[in-house]
Amino acid sequence: MPTPIQQLVSGLGGAIGSAFRAPENQLVFVEYSGNLSRLNLFPAATIVSSGTAVLKGTFTFDLDTGVEGGPPPAADIWWDQMTAVARQMSPQGAAKLVNLGVVDFNSINANGLQSLSYQTTPIPGNSDPTNKLVNGDVFAVLTNQSNYSKVQVVAYGYNMTIQWVTYHLAAAYAVLGTGYNQPEDVKVSVDDLHAYVTERTGDLVRVLLTSANRAAATVVATGMTSPQQLFLDEAHQAAYTVEYASPGNLWQINILTGAKTSLVSNLDHPIGLVLSADLQYAYVSEQTSGPDLGRVSCIQLSNGARTTLAKGLTAPFYLTWADAGQTTLLVAERDPANSIVSINVTNNNYTVVATGVANRPSSVAIASPGMMLICCDQVIEELAFGLSGLQSSGPLLIGIGFIPFTAIQPSGLATTAAGYFYPVTNVPFGGTLPLMINYQRAANDGCAYYRVVVDGVLRSDSWSDYLWNGTTYVLQTIGPQNISGQPDYYPVHPISQLFLWMNPTLGMLMDSTNLSNGLHTIVVEFFSGTGVFLESSTPLTIMVNNQSCVATLSAPVVGGVPADTVCGLLHYGTNKNLVATMAFTASQPANYATFSFELVKGVNPVVLPVVPPTGGPVTAAVSPFTGTVSNLLGTCTIAGFAEDLYVAATINNGWSRQSQYDAQALIAFVLAP
Repeated sequence: MPTPIQQLVSGLGGAIGSAFRAPENQLVFVEYSGNLSRLNLFPAATIVSSGTAVLKGTFTFDLDTGVEGGPPPAADIWWDQMTAVARQMSPQGAAKLVNLGVVDFNSINANGLQSLSYQTTPIPGNSDPTNKLVNGDVFAVLTNQSNYSKVQVVAYGYNMTIQWVTYHLAAAYAVLGTGYNQPEDVKVSVDDLHAYVTERTGDLVRVLLTSANRAAATVVATGMTSPQQLFLDEAHQAAYTVEYASPGNLWQINILTGAKTSLVSNLDHPIGLVLSADLQYAYVSEQTSGPDLGRVSCIQLSNGARTTLAKGLTAPFYLTWADAGQTTLLVAERDPANSIVSINVTNNNYTVVATGVANRPSSVAIASPGMMLICCDQVIEELAFGLSGLQSSGPLLIGIGFIPFTAIQPSGLATTAAGYFYPVTNVPFGGTLPLMINYQRAANDGCAYYRVVVDGVLRSDSWSDYLWNGTTYVLQTIGPQNISGQPDYYPVHPISQLFLWMNPTLGMLMDSTNLSNGLHTIVVEFFSGTGVFLESSTPLTIMVNNQSCVATLSAPVVGGVPADTVCGLLHYGTNKNLVATMAFTASQPANYATFSFELVKGVNPVVLPVVPPTGGPVTAAVSPFTGTVSNLLGTCTIAGFAEDLYVAATINNGWSRQSQYDAQALIAFVLAP
């Protein structure tokens, strides 16, 4: 069962309702104390210090200023020489550090540093095989000035050459507006400029986010009893909310006029509310007592018919759709449960997906697939969950490109299910293969590195991907690394960094052209940070083929006679019953291709009365095509023709058909008396 992976902010005044602004990577939320606030997931970072220096043995270093040997209160690290052999990198003052190993120094950004778990334990740097501070090793430091620094060992020794970059992060949390009357929920308008807020005192208000004090807000509707979660349908100028009462109403509010219409009036202390995409069903959480203690229901708005989806929950609070298909709801259970429950609305099954969240969770916002933000009483937590397709219990090797490993048959050919957005049928693999890795499971299993093994041989491919640095996407090169003296390791993306990558599951772009044509078995092996083997993926056998197609058109003949050598005309004389013969070859060495043939007269296709198949698998290609001169000419006496033969490879890399292996042939001829 997943647990909260990171506390993002603390000391809040009762965080309750929330809304995620995807363009800004920002959570907007209300605090019951009266604030409308925001939390930036990627706060702006500035570099306060950077460079390369020689850190002498026994000296300290201030990473905030880049000064060696500064006074102890300012120093962050100490290159401690205990004996001629025993050495360690020790944090100083309030500073803390964590060793990352031999990783790509440039790929570590400020926000990635913020998510690490820092400690006061020194890093061993002994002048013996136990040394962790080898050349290329990277460690991170939370400095005495609360900045974040990355440090790389350039050259190990008594006097150690290091390079470092120290970042200062702007405050992630800020209050946008004050003065609200016990605010319960907030939703951001589609214009991304305004927010709607429900207040326990009975009002629904609208406010400009750039001038967000309650005094500047417009009252949209009033006179409700403790309105709770809010649902916006601005396309129809409507808002919906439930009021915490028994009986309580589900209100539809015209956001232009403030007029209220009660759609359901028999609710028992309702709290949470979302609607279906077609606006025909309301999903409501109620803090009921009795047999249905703590229930979540689906209510058909046209007739009030209720279906109970879950009951026996502990003080269920706000609801959130976990997926775009609206099959799963997430609901926060308050204390003493302090958990998150998922409810499958198609089969009424529900399960606890997270326990041990902070006290009094109220709302969940989906920041990205598999990542939720939880508003609790005094804190906001970030939590990875397994509802997105990156199942924490799923396969380590997910598949190749868009093709899941379960769609690859024992023959090594791939066929995806009917209706899948990426349809393939009995296709082999070729070109550059994107291997998709379940980093979430690997990280949860304690894995730090992996290796890709094909037929028992290690791969050492390199590739590039974009990584978000807090401001923009920066192209990063990923290549093999040496760990504990062994080659060809690749780092497992930490969960906190996972969705900062443009391609979150990409584990390798593997060049298959250096493999033989035939079956090959891929295994991904996973290791600890020190290179200890932990687990491996289920072996995946694929059919590899990188052979090109063949398309040839022979010179046509009429009555067995080719074109004349002077003008290049095919003469039929006066006999239009002669047969024109057009021979061709359409093939691929392993028959992984389809073909199409077209005969055009002038600009119009010619349909021959009796011909072999003009398209389909290359195994169905029958040469030649034939037709009488009369049929070809039609009403013409002299006519020009073109033959077009195209052979398309069915070879696929999981992202696209490999058209570089296609072949085409074109030829023209003229029939004349």
